[in-house]
Amino acid sequence: MIKAVIVEDEFNAMNSLEKLIKYTQKEISVVAKIDNVSEAIEQLPVIKPSLVFLDIELLGGSAFDILDAIDTTDFKIVFTTAYDEFAIKAIKFDTVDYLLKPIDADELSECLKRFREVYNKEKKYKEAVEKISEIDRKQQQSTLLLKTTDQQFLLKIDDIIRCQSDGSYTIFYTDEHKIMCSRNLKYYEGLLSAHAFIRVHQSHLINSRYIESVSNSSSLRLKDGTEIPIATRKRALLKQFLAEQ
Repeated sequence: MIKAVIVEDEFNAMNSLEKLIKYTQKEISVVAKIDNVSEAIEQLPVIKPSLVFLDIELLGGSAFDILDAIDTTDFKIVFTTAYDEFAIKAIKFDTVDYLLKPIDADELSECLKRFREVYNKEKKYKEAVEKISEIDRKQQQSTLLLKTTDQQFLLKIDDIIRCQSDGSYTIFYTDEHKIMCSRNLKYYEGLLSAHAFIRVHQSHLINSRYIESVSNSSSLRLKDGTEIPIATRKRALLKQFLAEQ
């Protein structure tokens, strides 16, 4: 449903337009009616309509006072007035159309047909941008940028087998790389704990997907053949972690 707001200070004109929309435009819902400039300035950014039917002359000022006061207008505008002398000034705003009162049902339908064409194009564009942004966010979440003194590595998190502490440094192991980074293991534990990594020892953070077997709870073997010790105080945590996977 497309949200619309009517900004109009003539009671009869407001109700007449609302009824025309209600009975001829099933996809459009009038969610608010406003009759003055100050309320419009306050409410339009809150309501966030897709379409505003905007009378030119209003209580407390004009339509242009509203538009000048609102930083951004994400809604489309249909100016409504009995005076076409305002048409030239209206052009500079992002106007869908310009309707002279009394508003004719056929002219309203033609106006909203043009609005839908613009609305649907922009909606598809926004959906495409959002989809691309979501893919980008997921891509960022599934990778980790590692910087060494002379190189940068963009690793897929799933490709990281384990991380090992070396003082204030951390060594990353993958099938192809052994990378030392100048941050401690605790820092990377914070980044990777949401990706099925678990710290089984003070010096070892492992990707649980690479666990091959656990030996008497004192050590575990990874799929690359590495034996990793399990700290005594980490045994119960590891057991619970694996049970939840």
